[in-house]
Amino acid sequence: MATQNDISSLLTVKRFNVRLMTAYLQNNKQRIGDFVVYSHENEAFSWRASWVLCKYAEKNAADIQPYAQMIAENLPNITKHGHIRETLKILCHLQLDEKHTCDILDFCFRCVKDNKLQSSTKSAAFDFILKVGQSYPELQSEAQAIFSDTKDYYPHGMRKSIEVRTMHASSSKNEKIISQC
Repeated sequence: MATQNDISSLLTVKRFNVRLMTAYLQNNKQRIGDFVVYSHENEAFSWRASWVLCKYAEKNAADIQPYAQMIAENLPNITKHGHIRETLKILCHLQLDEKHTCDILDFCFRCVKDNKLQSSTKSAAFDFILKVGQSYPELQSEAQAIFSDTKDYYPHGMRKSIEVRTMHASSSKNEKIISQC
């Protein structure tokens, strides 16, 4: 296993390129665990490890799946908004057990209600809620209610984007119900 310094040197370069790092992981899958561990550190560039893992998970979620529990359990320890956002985006690509799903849902609902949190992080929390809502439709109405209460704290463009995703999620739910009849 690589040392923390090895990963740190990869992530702290001045001209950091997430696509090159994603390609690096593709060619060095044995380093995924090192990136996951580094993403749990409280280092200045630990968020970049999460960013790389997120981009990698878009096409290769199965390679990160073995670390799902570790990533989920570390989420509440993360304090930087961008790092929280990227970690939530990773978790959206992974399959979680019921306990971790519930814990992350609670975390996401707290994020959405936190007016001091960056809008993009709150948006990622909404994405996780809506993803879980695909399996548990009762969450859709709860997400819509919370969004109604907090939407004035979002920039206009982000508010519209979340409204569209929330409406799309509830219309998908209705389509499923209609197709079952």
